[in-house]
Amino acid sequence: MQIRMVSAGIYEELALLCCFFLVGVFLAACYDVLRILRGIIPHGTFLINLEDLVYWIYVAVVVFVELYDKNDGRLRGYVFGGLLAGMILYACSFGRFCVPFIIRFLQRVLGVLLGPVHRVTAFLRKKRRKGQDFCGKVWTCQKKRLKKLWKMVKMSLCKL
Repeated sequence: MQIRMVSAGIYEELALLCCFFLVGVFLAACYDVLRILRGIIPHGTFLINLEDLVYWIYVAVVVFVELYDKNDGRLRGYVFGGLLAGMILYACSFGRFCVPFIIRFLQRVLGVLLGPVHRVTAFLRKKRRKGQDFCGKVWTCQKKRLKKLWKMVKMSLCKL
């Protein structure tokens, strides 16, 4: 029986495949950070599209740099297959179950931390509706003073 040795080139290609698999996992995790931020802070359509555009530009740069660094810029189908497999495997396993959990957890933590702030702002809004707004009274008084000052300036200019 004769045992054949696998060439070093095959090991290099396998290492490249594994490297791009891990790059795919990393890029999917980066997108999950965006998903978590969107779950905590409401975003409009324009901002979501802008974030996605920036994310995909980032993906393109990362893939280009990794290809240039690891494979001298040569495009290989299995490299993109490894990248896609890493992204899909991460999204179907860890990302699918952990992102909603993390969003709910952070919403509860922020609710506890920001609860007193919401109560104070609600109290101030309630006082403002009743006409007991101190800032509104100050603003009205200052507005009247500015009108009187402006009239005096206009009369002084007319006398010249």
